[in-house]
Amino acid sequence: MTTHFGTAVQAAIARNAASYDDLPYVSHPFPQTHPARLGAVARIFKLAAPDLSRARVLELGCAAGGNLIPLAARHPDAYFLGVDLSERQIEEGQARAAVHGLSNLNLRRQSLTDLRSKDGGFDYIICHGVYSWVPEQVRDAILRIARENLAPNGVAFISYNVQPGWRLRQTLRDALGLHVGSQGSLRERVARAREMLSFLEQNTPAETTWGRIFRAEANSLRNADDSYIGHEFLEDCNEPCSFSEFMASAGGRGLAYLGEAALSAMMPENMNPAAAPLLRALAGDNQVSLEQHMDIFTGRTFRQTLLIHKEREGKCVRRIMPDAIEGLHFTARSDFDFAREEDGAAIFAEGSGAWFSTRDVDVRRAIEALIARLPDSSSIEELVTVMEVRGASVDEAMRSRIADALLRMVLVGLATASTEPFRMARSLSAKPVACPMLRADAAAGVLHSANLRHETIRLDVVAHVVTPLLDGSNDRDGLIAATIAAADAGRVTFQRAGQTVVEPADVAACAAEHVDRVLGHLQSNACLVA
Repeated sequence: MTTHFGTAVQAAIARNAASYDDLPYVSHPFPQTHPARLGAVARIFKLAAPDLSRARVLELGCAAGGNLIPLAARHPDAYFLGVDLSERQIEEGQARAAVHGLSNLNLRRQSLTDLRSKDGGFDYIICHGVYSWVPEQVRDAILRIARENLAPNGVAFISYNVQPGWRLRQTLRDALGLHVGSQGSLRERVARAREMLSFLEQNTPAETTWGRIFRAEANSLRNADDSYIGHEFLEDCNEPCSFSEFMASAGGRGLAYLGEAALSAMMPENMNPAAAPLLRALAGDNQVSLEQHMDIFTGRTFRQTLLIHKEREGKCVRRIMPDAIEGLHFTARSDFDFAREEDGAAIFAEGSGAWFSTRDVDVRRAIEALIARLPDSSSIEELVTVMEVRGASVDEAMRSRIADALLRMVLVGLATASTEPFRMARSLSAKPVACPMLRADAAAGVLHSANLRHETIRLDVVAHVVTPLLDGSNDRDGLIAATIAAADAGRVTFQRAGQTVVEPADVAACAAEHVDRVLGHLQSNACLVA
């Protein structure tokens, strides 16, 4: 069945498809959309969530499948459907999926307005970076699809730009649109936009509000991809809405609010501890009202909202208790570590500056066990086992305190929760093994792949040589020899001080240096299998 819209809407949809064919986004994984993480949010609010191992997952606006392909490769008994209007991106994704032999993945060129419930129920529906950038009729279709295709216990993820925070960026979008105009390809228009951004950054009056906004935005966009500037600031459609407006539209389609993909974004205490009681009082006992007030106070510009069927709303328990995290798995950033001791409290921190402190000796030992297990995830059971091996006697009271600490780490953004474990090598072995998908991507020359935590990993020219060989049969010397052979064949070129390295001894030294760099990068970025 095909839905017929007016000529103007059809033309807008066609222009949108053409622009993504002309300037596609780099298609890569979005860890915040991982179904195991979405399911964990549901379980923390005391709702059932389907296991990913046999789940059905739908992505609306899947681009070249960079988000779905790694999931399909690692979960062969689950089913994944991706839909996108860009012919170029779908063809690229289909070719990459064929390399991996993924029979559980279907990437399909199709307008979202034509998607119907005949495709069956999906446990998880993902729509990232689409909702604000399509006409109103397509936005309504996204919510309709979520209602019609979401399984009874399913979770839908939809991201979008939000007001009032995005209104400040709207001034820059208006300015770029007036300067760039509509003539030329999107790539040509982006080039003109960059010229204007440079001019604005250098010449707007710094002492005025107008100048400060333009200078700050221009500076933040200096290193942005052309695709981001083109699709965020130069497309026909970019329609931010308030959170209340979004939820009114979702409610009209029989959907209700579960939460945000990052639970830390729902906590006013993380924004401003002093203002949090006032915000909660203003909102009353209404989570949607609280979220809207936080947007007003923080100037939030972007949301990643999770929806459920309205029939489940009454079962959602907003008072989060430590017992809600039983059976979940927790991951901290690789740079999370003990920082210092201060006034009897152990302080743990990560590179972003976020920190967690405890005076509880047992909780401190549990967090140290979590750090020792990185980059693996850890469940409460696994932490308890480590502590018992080290001589601790863990009773229910201690277990409850550990669970409370893990929950607080999730709520402040220091840890993420998942319904499934993440397992990878904790150290570099003599003959390393990279995950099969990464090896195949590297052999095919793919620039952006995914690590074992569903995060983007970039593969450079030396990684394209080394990674396919990480099947457990090659040691460091063998990898260096292969890299030297690649240099001799002209596949790899080394430079020092701007000069090409040609002497065999120097080539060998460079090869060893770069092999060590690649191995270290893969190990520290969760790419190697234990």
